[in-house]
Amino acid sequence: MPALPLASANEVDQTSIEPELLQDIEAAAPVQTAASDVPYTVFSPSRKRAICAAATCSALFSPLATNIYFPSITDIASDLHVSVEMINITVTTYMILQGIAPTFWGSFADVFGRRPVYLATITVFVLANLGLALQDSYAGLLVLRMCQSAGSSATVAIGAGTIADVAAPAERASYMGLFSAGVMVAPAVAPVFGGALSETSYGWRASFWFLFAAGSALLTILFVWMPETGRNIVGNGSIPARGINMSLLDMFSRQQKKNVGPVSAATSRPRRAANPLHCLVIISQKDVGIVLLANGLIYTAFYCITVGFSSQMAAVYNLTTLKVGLCFLPYGAGCSMGSIVVGRLLDYEFRKFARKSGYGDGRSVRQNTDFPFERARMSSVWYLVAVVAADTLVFGWTFRADISIAVPLVLLFINGFAITGFFTFEQVLLVDLYPQESASVTAANNLVRCLLGAAGSAIVDRVINAIGMGWTYTIVTAMILLSIPLLIAELLCGQKWRRARFDKLHKLSKDEKEPERAKNGEGEDLEIVDAASIDAEIDGAHSEHEKE
Repeated sequence: MPALPLASANEVDQTSIEPELLQDIEAAAPVQTAASDVPYTVFSPSRKRAICAAATCSALFSPLATNIYFPSITDIASDLHVSVEMINITVTTYMILQGIAPTFWGSFADVFGRRPVYLATITVFVLANLGLALQDSYAGLLVLRMCQSAGSSATVAIGAGTIADVAAPAERASYMGLFSAGVMVAPAVAPVFGGALSETSYGWRASFWFLFAAGSALLTILFVWMPETGRNIVGNGSIPARGINMSLLDMFSRQQKKNVGPVSAATSRPRRAANPLHCLVIISQKDVGIVLLANGLIYTAFYCITVGFSSQMAAVYNLTTLKVGLCFLPYGAGCSMGSIVVGRLLDYEFRKFARKSGYGDGRSVRQNTDFPFERARMSSVWYLVAVVAADTLVFGWTFRADISIAVPLVLLFINGFAITGFFTFEQVLLVDLYPQESASVTAANNLVRCLLGAAGSAIVDRVINAIGMGWTYTIVTAMILLSIPLLIAELLCGQKWRRARFDKLHKLSKDEKEPERAKNGEGEDLEIVDAASIDAEIDGAHSEHEKE
């Protein structure tokens, strides 16, 4: 399949795009003489790895704060003179905020840049942990745990957006795999770490003091060093950041990256208002919503397995809390390995598909309705779903006291490898579908999967007690298999739906255009404009049209 040609000014009907939108497009889209003249990013490979590491460290705090809390629940209930059920309410409210908060922060990150939102969210997280470490009342604990969740949970969405900013599609899955590996190892080590901290003289408060110290250190690093990567702010990194988007090092040195290639010099442009409800618009898109639903089913299975495993290990094998926590280490190892391996495999398959389709090694592929991202990404997903389903079924029927404990641990490792490999695929595909609003689409993903996962985790123990492990995980396996027809629909119709989404936006722009051309655009010729970038920018205006 030939690459999408670049269109010159006389080939692109500027009057078919409303003036304000054209101004946005001209400010953001590179003006170039060839697709290869402007790199996807000016950040060096080592700088990209450092940015990825910073994003991963930031995203670690969400699962870390969630799971480090569990070993101390009984001690907290005793110290605050409330029941364990009351403390469990703080877990529920934490998960609710974990699903909702990223929808607000993600929208702000896509409009105002990644760096300001990083600083704001980590600041909220640090202050919440300080309050929790000093807390003596249940009401304060409940409120501050919600603040802690609001500050930490958004870092996963912003981190995914940051990686999409600096990693081109042909290498994006490898970076996303490393990012996911770091995020997924936290739930495995956090309970063990939290249990060890609770044994110190500080008791259950030690976990919050640790999170306060670690969060403060990260906040300092981000404030001093972290560069702005938002493509609507700095483009491919060649446009100098300003104000709070500028790191302290850049502010002192006053040395900005030089333009690489003929990139548009526009550095200021009207910004649309941040819309926290925009994720609902994203969810309503057929090509995106069907992927979110498939992932939500798999994520619910993930929660059913982890919650059921935690409660049943103690009951079936008579293990202490610390030993149950140690049993999660194989799961964490499998999750981390699966993210890295599948991430590299996805990039290999993407480049292989691009070469066969006439796009070279795929590094020049951007947002392009003629490129079948769905087919390029989905070649290996079927094996992952099959492994997760088969492993879950065997896990449920072999979880018995008369079977060695090594069996569920090995099955848990395999399950972790395959299920987080699927999550990596899904996250990369979503960013491919919505690259210009990667934080918002990740927040939408987080909202759907957290709500479904919370429902699953709330009922799984009751179902196990009613019908047993075997039949419970048979039902979970059936739920996993329901994702297959959804993925088939995405494979067959996803590109058609995506093209229809872009065509609709072009039509809306033409119908709603003002009678006069924008002053800056009238009578002026663009040298050559990347048509795919125009599609991406018009897609970025989707929320405004939907609201109207």
